[in-house]
Amino acid sequence: MTREAQAAEAFAGLTGTLVGPDYDTVEFLHRLTEVCMTLSGVAGAGLVVADRFGELRDIAYSSERVRRLEALQIAVGEGPCLDCHRTGAEILVPDLREARGRWPRFAPAAVEVGFRSVRAVPLRLDGRTVGALNLFDGRTAAGPGGDVPELVQALADLAVIALLHRRHGRRLTAAEEITAALADRTTIEQAKGILAEAGGLDMDIAFQVLRSHARRSGTGVADAARSLVEGRVEPAVLLVG
Repeated sequence: MTREAQAAEAFAGLTGTLVGPDYDTVEFLHRLTEVCMTLSGVAGAGLVVADRFGELRDIAYSSERVRRLEALQIAVGEGPCLDCHRTGAEILVPDLREARGRWPRFAPAAVEVGFRSVRAVPLRLDGRTVGALNLFDGRTAAGPGGDVPELVQALADLAVIALLHRRHGRRLTAAEEITAALADRTTIEQAKGILAEAGGLDMDIAFQVLRSHARRSGTGVADAARSLVEGRVEPAVLLVG
């Protein structure tokens, strides 16, 4: 299958999910990071968005390794997603080993976990930047996703559309949509922690268990997470599934 055909199939799947009856924002954004990896050939992808106070928060990522890097950027106040959000421009670093002066804490941490290059693409809404899509790779080159820049930006634009999707038949403001999605993300992290502790799993596997249970039960990942966090479902039910 050609890259064009792959992209067309991937976008058809994503947009079909947007109009489906079981739409789940956080699950959709996680799938988007997976599609981004597949189509651009990168080793990791993550999404950060600004909350109602203007502070960046991680909302979706392809792995726990990426999540920790996104969280580190936010905690130490440096990194590609912060620069991208602040300037509204794409950030490209072909070799993170040469970025220690720019990001003295983030760059060494990224290199330590196996990444060598990074690209951050802005999420734009009404002329302002509301977050960033970050691509990480283990290779040094022109930069992650450099050969498909239009595709990467299209995925970033689709992430914004997903964040502003109508919830439960009600039209919410952009700030309300993002706040709701971030609340779902927090609940999912709590559920992952419960599963990880109960089953002796790492966080990536715990998330896969949660997603599998959501598919089996016909609910969204956020709803499945709430059931677990609120004690309506025991961890064992998910772990034996």
